Amino acid sequence: MIDLYYRPTANGLKVGILVEELGIEHRLVPVNIREGAQQAEAFQRISANGRIPAIVDQARGLSLFESGAVLNYLGGALVPDVGTAEYWQVQQWLFWQVGHVTPYLSQLQVFRERAPEPIPFALEMLQREAERLYVVLEGALQAHEYAAGHHSVADIAIFPWIQPARQGIELARYPAVAAWRERIKARPAVQRAYARGREVAAQEKSLVLE
Repeated sequence: MIDLYYRPTANGLKVGILVEELGIEHRLVPVNIREGAQQAEAFQRISANGRIPAIVDQARGLSLFESGAVLNYLGGALVPDVGTAEYWQVQQWLFWQVGHVTPYLSQLQVFRERAPEPIPFALEMLQREAERLYVVLEGALQAHEYAAGHHSVADIAIFPWIQPARQGIELARYPAVAAWRERIKARPAVQRAYARGREVAAQEKSLVLE
């Protein structure tokens, strides 16, 4: 049994999708990050960085934080055998998501939605980087249906962050990304994950699949 410490933000939804895709027996443990629950000492014993998602594998007595590590740990058939070319293809896109997509798109959303007043320099810099990231993904998806060539944890990691309306992105400029997004969105496991997310915190903006 896996305990999934969770909020249906883009990062939380990654692991929510994965457990639905693979049918992993799990228990959702909501962590209300909007009210500071991530700062609780009990949660920080599980997630040293004080961020969701995190898991506890009860069978192994193992706790893990950081979504990339959790996806690799739970990924099963969606993570190719270690050391193969396919494995490294998946890893490069997973690291790309963790190292570039989350930091820049999350900051863009904060500056667009929460800044008391517009900060042109920050908005312009982050918007340019967001558009560059969409171009990178577009190039990969023009060559293959999925980021690493086949459906994997890389797609699961990237998908919840592709929120064009929140990011001021015209998705029509990226037709391969748009088509990939529709393929992922239509997967039953993704639909279940988002439905469960709405049960936990329907107000989370990342749950909107416009």
